[in-house]
Amino acid sequence: MARRKGQKCWEGIHRDGWLALYGDTTVMTDLMMEIFACLYHSPDRTDNAKHIAQILNMEYRALNAAVGWAGNKIKDICEAESKADAASQKSHILVSGDEPQPDMSPWEYVFNGIEDEDGTYLWIMKEAAADAFREMEEANLMADVGIRDILSRDISSYGREGSLFSQTPDQTIALIREWIEERDRFTRKSLTEHAQCTVCGLSRLSLLCAVPYGEVEKRQKGLLFCPTHAALFASHLISYSDRGKLLVSSRLSEDEKKIMGLEDGAKARNPFSRRRMTLHRRIFNKEGKEK
Repeated sequence: MARRKGQKCWEGIHRDGWLALYGDTTVMTDLMMEIFACLYHSPDRTDNAKHIAQILNMEYRALNAAVGWAGNKIKDICEAESKADAASQKSHILVSGDEPQPDMSPWEYVFNGIEDEDGTYLWIMKEAAADAFREMEEANLMADVGIRDILSRDISSYGREGSLFSQTPDQTIALIREWIEERDRFTRKSLTEHAQCTVCGLSRLSLLCAVPYGEVEKRQKGLLFCPTHAALFASHLISYSDRGKLLVSSRLSEDEKKIMGLEDGAKARNPFSRRRMTLHRRIFNKEGKEK
């Protein structure tokens, strides 16, 4: 991998652009998404590429080649969009006015890179890419984070022999079973006499989801939503005022609001804890300002 020199830094892809890329399987293969997951869950979104290869149980050069390939694909998309008339594009990867820098290594279109004090080369997940990844995880579009965290404590679940510090497969199975049972109890506890989606009023029981909020603890009751509005609430794209009025994030376009039936100020159809909603709204407001 070519070393990064000087202060070159290319941040031309915004959060919505990364969301579009994550959904493009011709660019973001399963392997690339696993690499992004490793980086996202690393301290400071930073890790040594060789360590990531070890976690994924693969050869470092193969990992490097995969990132380089994806970087080239992303580079081609960005350069094509920068040359096209923005008004004729249905979706955009680039921030308006930003241009790719052709003198940069292709992999830098995916990650930033630095050397630490010991000369170890590190990958750093781009901030906008991390924001998009967080939105996907919060909206539960990926595998359950709870189960992923449990498996991460069991080294054998990665296909490698465990150690004295790794929990056993039996412990892992017991924890996953406990996690699933706790989730089911939480859902049942959150049901009301006339269960319905807090936003749209859908009452079909099989389609209702209970979403924790505030301290995000399943010991408290959750708020009921249909799958679409559950994902919006879990990812802090919607929230509620103290008076129960719907708040819609500025991150959503007018077309998205219309498609999902979102109307600013609409009254919540279910009661909720104002104290816990204050904590949810705080994140909603913070992420809205970071658009």
